[in-house]
Amino acid sequence: MRKNISPYFYFWDLILQKLFIAQHGGYMENKILPILYALLFLFVGMTLGILLIYPQALNEQTMKKQSTTKIPLSAGEYSASINIVAVSNEGIGVVGKGEVEIKPGKGRVLLNTNPFIEPDTQYSMEIAKEVAESVTGKSLAKQDVIYTIEAGKAQLVGGPSAGAALCIATIAAIEHKKVRSDVAITGTIQPNGSIGQIGAVAEKARAAGEAGMKLFIVPKGQRNAVVYEKKETEKRGPGFVFRRIYYEPKIIDLNEAMFEQYGMQVIEVSNIYEAERFVFED
Repeated sequence: MRKNISPYFYFWDLILQKLFIAQHGGYMENKILPILYALLFLFVGMTLGILLIYPQALNEQTMKKQSTTKIPLSAGEYSASINIVAVSNEGIGVVGKGEVEIKPGKGRVLLNTNPFIEPDTQYSMEIAKEVAESVTGKSLAKQDVIYTIEAGKAQLVGGPSAGAALCIATIAAIEHKKVRSDVAITGTIQPNGSIGQIGAVAEKARAAGEAGMKLFIVPKGQRNAVVYEKKETEKRGPGFVFRRIYYEPKIIDLNEAMFEQYGMQVIEVSNIYEAERFVFED
C-alpha cells in the first residue's frame, strides 16, 4: 500500500490497478488513474445532486399534474379555522385566528379586514388558495373564498407569513377536516407548495407557547433562531457611575427552549405536504 492514501482511495486504487496493469504492464498513476478518479468524483457528485434535487422536482411535478386534473368542488358551504401567529406594532408576538369560508360564487378571493391587511398579505392569500386547489385536486372556480384574520392586539397585519397557515385552513375546509387547536404554523407559501422563511420567529414561538400550543411549525432552517440578550456593565468614578446597556446576539434551539419553558415542541417543514402530517385531527 502506498503512503499518504486513504483507505477509500486505496480500495479504488487496487481495482484500477487490476484493470490496467494487465494491459499496460505497469502502474498508470501519472496518466490514466487521475482521469479515472476525476470521472469517479463526477459520478458521485451527479448522484448526490439527483438525490437532493429530485424530491423537490417530484413535488413540483405532482403540483402540476394535480393542477391539470382539478375536479369542481361540490356546491355548498365549507369552513375551517387555524391558529395564526403575528407580531404586534411593539414587536411582541400575538396569537390570533385565521378563518376560511368557501361559498358559491365566482372564483374570487375576498378579505375580511380585521385588522387592516397589507397588500403582500393579500397576495399570499391568493397563493394559498391556488396551492390548496392543487393539493386537493379541487377547483374553486365556482366558489368564493373568504379569509378572515383576527390578530388580537395587532392593528396591522403585514407580510406573507400567514400564507402557510391559510393554505392549510383552505385544504381543511375543502376536505372537511379539522385543524388541531393546539398547533400553530408560520411561514410563507410559494406557488410550488414550498414553505418559506419568515421574520421574528423567536417572538412568534414565545407567543405560541404562552397561548398553550403543544406544537409550533416553522419553515425549514428556522428552528435555530437569533435572540438578543440584554447586557449591562457599570464603571464607577469619583462622584459618578457610568452604566452601559447593550444587547448581545445569541443563537438558541427553539425546540429545546420552548419545550423546557412551555412544554411545546418546535419542528421544521419544507413544504405544505410535510405540514399536513402534523396539523389535522385524527
